[in-house]
Amino acid sequence: MFLTQQELSTVSTDQIINAIVNRDTQIVEDIIGESIDVMSTYLHQYFDTNAIFQATGDQRSKTILKHLKAIVKHELYSRRSSTMNEVVKDAHAEAMTWLEKVSKGEIKPALPPRIVDTDDDGIPDSEVPFLKLGSRRPYENRF
Repeated sequence: MFLTQQELSTVSTDQIINAIVNRDTQIVEDIIGESIDVMSTYLHQYFDTNAIFQATGDQRSKTILKHLKAIVKHELYSRRSSTMNEVVKDAHAEAMTWLEKVSKGEIKPALPPRIVDTDDDGIPDSEVPFLKLGSRRPYENRF
């Protein structure tokens, strides 16, 4: 898994998380999965989200981890209370703003690019030479 409950200790204590979810680790895993899906919807346009979220250990992007933890923490805290800590709100807002800027192309993080093969020739579009050979479609002329 890309992120575990134990790794959330950098943003919250285990006691608080366990109190929020009543020691049900499945809830935390579900929230992490949902939050990864949210991030993927913002990142999929330009980046290979499978490669990003299948990475483990030191291969993971620290920026993605930071923003994912902020989103997960916000979701966990919103389960327990209708009033939200300002620090949690700010971290969540920062993460969402970052994702919006990435999806618009305003920020270009060092993540694996999305590889697209639109013509099914086995060559990703990013590797297709600029000049394509062949004739153009014939057009009828009526004089």
